[in-house]
Amino acid sequence: MEKTLMFRSASEVRLSRVLRFMIPTYLTALFNTVYTMVDGIFVSAYVGTNALAAINIVYPIVNVLTGVALAFATGGSSIAALHLGGGRKDQADRAFTISVLGSILLGCVVSLLVWTNLSVILTLLGATPITMADCQTYAFWWLIGTPVVIGKELFTYFIRVDGSPTYSFLTALAGGILNIILDYVFVGRMQMGILGASLATILGLCLSFVIGVLYFVVRSGALQLTRHGLSARTGLYCMVNGASEFINQLAIAITTIVFNRTAMVFAGEDGIAAVSIIMYLQFLCIGIYFGFSMGLAPPLSYAYGDRRYDVCRVLERYAHRFLCVAPFVMYAATYLLAPVGVSFFAQRDSVVYAMAVWGMRLYGMGFLFSGVNIFSAIRMMAYGKGYFSGLITFLRSFALLLLFLIVLPRFWGMNGIWLAVPAAEILTLIVALGFLLFFPKTLKQTKAEMNLQSADEN
Repeated sequence: MEKTLMFRSASEVRLSRVLRFMIPTYLTALFNTVYTMVDGIFVSAYVGTNALAAINIVYPIVNVLTGVALAFATGGSSIAALHLGGGRKDQADRAFTISVLGSILLGCVVSLLVWTNLSVILTLLGATPITMADCQTYAFWWLIGTPVVIGKELFTYFIRVDGSPTYSFLTALAGGILNIILDYVFVGRMQMGILGASLATILGLCLSFVIGVLYFVVRSGALQLTRHGLSARTGLYCMVNGASEFINQLAIAITTIVFNRTAMVFAGEDGIAAVSIIMYLQFLCIGIYFGFSMGLAPPLSYAYGDRRYDVCRVLERYAHRFLCVAPFVMYAATYLLAPVGVSFFAQRDSVVYAMAVWGMRLYGMGFLFSGVNIFSAIRMMAYGKGYFSGLITFLRSFALLLLFLIVLPRFWGMNGIWLAVPAAEILTLIVALGFLLFFPKTLKQTKAEMNLQSADEN
């Protein structure tokens, strides 16, 4: 296993070593957005904005499936890293195995429930007679591909924790590139419409899934599948630790419905298309924060599991410096480049284009605050305290956002929709800063963690 995420003392921590782990992690997060973003670009260019709106309407279903995967992938991989850092390989293998089995089983159950009520669910999500057929086609292939969708997410996270961030990046890269190529062939050349876009996405995910499987079959890393000592308790612990990511995805699903329905009231299908474009573009900025934070998470987990709290503090100082600069650069880039980004999805002389550019500039103010919130949540998860991580994510992605989506548009119309995210991020920042500054002031093992370690040793 590569040692990029192992630091035995604070003096070993160097920016170059941190970047060796962080850069591939960010690039992985970036290419993960390709699977739907490229679909949107090609569908908008070759089919139209109504089809683009259909993808956005279906996306809450994708969010739920992805949320199941990420709950086990992020939570389970953090637990595995804590165990590996503490020299408890058997426990790490169990966390890995139960995460794979639990997530795929739960995902398939959810997929079956959605499939049996698909038309009703799509109507609730905002599908209209104009978009219903495209919605059904796009949803069908995501539901069919559930094991691959979930398995791909799991493998990229556990490969990273296994000490191979570059391989994890290449796994996502290969699938992303295939998705782009197939979108061009199916949608651009063969005019297969939204069917072609969905096939391109699923086949790209299949390639990433296969490459992930090969890693654990061919290579002998630290993590291995096991049949011994598996328990529902371990699976629940992994899932709860990663609950923040499930909450985030579920919140995105719910708030997307509210976004779509509110935009429909004020601007019709054009409003939904503008929301869709901004949802795509925000992935690029949020992906930077998410990739950075997830890049630091495994080294933090390893150090915490090994009780190297001095290492944790040094790694956190790198995060603090990043978060003092990146938000201002991010928003400046968002404001200046919004016309360029939107032009990939809508014609410059269209109503959707003007609406999305202005909306992106207002919505983008949230990037000034979301970086701290995201890092604070992932930091707590890396230390095995997923319940605190879940609280931060619940506030920024669901409770406060939903509140402002209901209240602000009553006063400011579409501007209120765009400002809901910045408002939610600002209030969440108060809680996030509390965790960063005061909890824990000095890193110490909790009683629960010491009991867990004692049980493992026995």
